Amino acid sequence: MSEILIFEKKEHIAYLTLNRPEQRNAINLEMYRRLTESWDRINEDNDIRVVIVTGAGDKTFSAGMDLKEVARLRKEGKKDFLKLVDDPFLLKMRSVKKPIIAAINGNVFAGGFLLSLNSDMRVAVEGTTFAITESQIGRGSPWAIPLLWMLPLGIIMELTLTGDPILADRMYQMGLINRLVKREELMPTAVAIAERIRDNAPLSVMAAKESLLRGMDLGLAAGFEKAIEIYESVYSSEDAQEGPRAFAEKRKPVWKGR
Repeated sequence: MSEILIFEKKEHIAYLTLNRPEQRNAINLEMYRRLTESWDRINEDNDIRVVIVTGAGDKTFSAGMDLKEVARLRKEGKKDFLKLVDDPFLLKMRSVKKPIIAAINGNVFAGGFLLSLNSDMRVAVEGTTFAITESQIGRGSPWAIPLLWMLPLGIIMELTLTGDPILADRMYQMGLINRLVKREELMPTAVAIAERIRDNAPLSVMAAKESLLRGMDLGLAAGFEKAIEIYESVYSSEDAQEGPRAFAEKRKPVWKGR
């Protein structure tokens, strides 16, 4: 039986692959559990500096929650699907300290959109579509709130109220997607970005991510103040001395992450 979530680590980069292509990489109870474990593992492993999340196959990044399992559980008299998982809206993913890149290999629906939204950067294959389909099946999308900082309100209304898909090309034009590429360029592009991040000072990278996300929550003045606080440990680190020293000596820095 194949792994439904493949976790690999290579040269300081973690690769997470949703591996249910025949089920459009739908997220069932087991995959929810595995994802939650993965976020903890990534945070605790100092050897990991950046993460790439993708889906198996070439049709769907993820169709979101496994609706067949939802129906089966209700038929068996069990609780609603989301009541049976510890982190139904993948909030723990938003607390991962390392940058996350979504390599979007196919169409993105519902909870799959959530998975891409909770990533920090997105690379998508040309011609793929994004849809928040919950309103079409009587479910909900409270997880879409961060889109208010990422897309125009009218577009978010269109997505959540109609449930109709929007092409990745349009999402790229609006800035939700960082790179729009041909299929064969997807992983090479995502890996190139990951390697660029990996080779930078890890404390600076993590502080940059944290300060920007906290700034969204706090607003300009309070966010600026919080960012200064977050960066204090970066400026006092060994790496803060190593960077200028390596520059002066015309060599590549050797980061210690401390």
